[in-house]
Amino acid sequence: MTALHARQLATLAHPTKFPVPLSRAERDRIRDAAERFVAKQELIPPLSIEELRGHARDLCRSLGFDDRHSDWIMVLLNNAVWRGTVAAVPYERRVLLLPQCLRNREHCRAELDEVGLLCEECGSCSLGELQSVAENLGYVVLIAEGTTVVTKLLESGKVDAVVGVSCMGVLERAFPYMAADAIPGLAIPLARDGCEDTEADLDWVWDAIHLRSAGRWLGQLDLDNLRDEVRSWFGADELRAVLTAEGTETEEIALSWVAKSGKRWRPILAACVFRALNGLEGDLPESVRKVALAVECFHKASLVHDDIADGDDTRYGGPTLHVQHGVPIALNAGDLLLGEGYRLLGACALPADRRAALFTVAADGHRALCLGQGEELCWTREPSPLSSQQVLRIFRLKTAPAFEVALRLGALCAGAGDDVCQVLILYSQSLGIAYQIRDDLHDFLTGESGGDALSTRPSLLLALAHEMAEGSTRERLAERWRRGPRSLSFPDDLRAIVERLRVEEKARQLLEHHKNEAVRSLSPLRNAHLKGLLRRIIGRILDD
Repeated sequence: MTALHARQLATLAHPTKFPVPLSRAERDRIRDAAERFVAKQELIPPLSIEELRGHARDLCRSLGFDDRHSDWIMVLLNNAVWRGTVAAVPYERRVLLLPQCLRNREHCRAELDEVGLLCEECGSCSLGELQSVAENLGYVVLIAEGTTVVTKLLESGKVDAVVGVSCMGVLERAFPYMAADAIPGLAIPLARDGCEDTEADLDWVWDAIHLRSAGRWLGQLDLDNLRDEVRSWFGADELRAVLTAEGTETEEIALSWVAKSGKRWRPILAACVFRALNGLEGDLPESVRKVALAVECFHKASLVHDDIADGDDTRYGGPTLHVQHGVPIALNAGDLLLGEGYRLLGACALPADRRAALFTVAADGHRALCLGQGEELCWTREPSPLSSQQVLRIFRLKTAPAFEVALRLGALCAGAGDDVCQVLILYSQSLGIAYQIRDDLHDFLTGESGGDALSTRPSLLLALAHEMAEGSTRERLAERWRRGPRSLSFPDDLRAIVERLRVEEKARQLLEHHKNEAVRSLSPLRNAHLKGLLRRIIGRILDD
């Protein structure tokens, strides 16, 4: 968290909104107390805004303060949590962000361009010296607020940490974007707010700039590179070497289905968790590749069976497997993929107890998925309005198990214990529900389907609309539910009802709730790499 993410840095906040302790001695005392607090609590980054707020309240009480300074203390706590991580990042992998408002406008000769302030290093303020020293160390230095340059630097992978100076208002707006990407950062809040000729505790700035440790920085896991590596495993030739033993037509049908492109999130998640727990360097072992392939076999088998049960004709922009080959052959190919998945797990070169754990996790996930699908299928025999909680339960049973299996299998390959697996269970439940809510919102806003046919599954938005409606409108929605799943799309009349009742707003609130639940579930993790990775994955999967 720092003066940054610069997608949305805008005007400075009102100086009275975030009071900063006036005494320098008091500020030093609070900073020292924040560092002791973090060390005593053994806090692991990244922390959510809720965690920081709770810790800030506790620290305020222990120091005898009211809550007026809690936002400022949150910044110091976040600094203390990230300090060791930033210290291990090489200078040349950091960016230093400085605010234009440190300059004396009456004497400043610098020019502004689309990137920021072009400092003349005239000596009339501290900016020139800070920039010169930092650049000599290897920093990328920007004197700007409100630029997209920092965002581009972070997204390009050219920097791994941020040191920034800014007012509290900017830091507040920056935090969600830093937290979503789990970017290590140190923030030095301005000691006096305002849009010009303001002040900062310069020795804090110098300390942050020069901060360095002997620890080795492994960097953040490159999700894009790992995704490309995992996707390369699903070419026809690569799959044929692993999945086809006899070269029969049945095997070829199943193989062609697994090769159908999708987002591949599930095998990617398995590989990601292993990487985060087992180190970010070196080739992925063959056992991880087999686990990833098994996860995708399970997923593709479930799609074959879902498409038959739902009567869907298209998938991945083409005909479904049962449309191509008929229901009996498609069913058999789906069953073969289930068998291939379990065979691959059994072939992993892992200790016997760990292989047994792989089977247990996969079987439990398979069972939960069938229960979720079963609830939906049984409802279609005698359709009636479902409550929003009933729809969310179906979401949890149908989507969360696939995420959970992928994450836990990757963790087991790395030798993770029950403590990590319990976190992954809770994380998967919240992430799975959020994922399906996001899909429902996408379907409503675009009229498109993200993979499942829009009209063949219960809709959260229509469940919410039925709960919120009254009188004839409620009965009209109930009748729509009773007609069965094929009627649950969004023609203009239903769309108008949903919009009038502001159902989309309620669905977005539920999306944020379950997204925040996923973030909260990560609190017990003691591995910063895994915690940061799972925090980033939330944004990636939910397209934030």
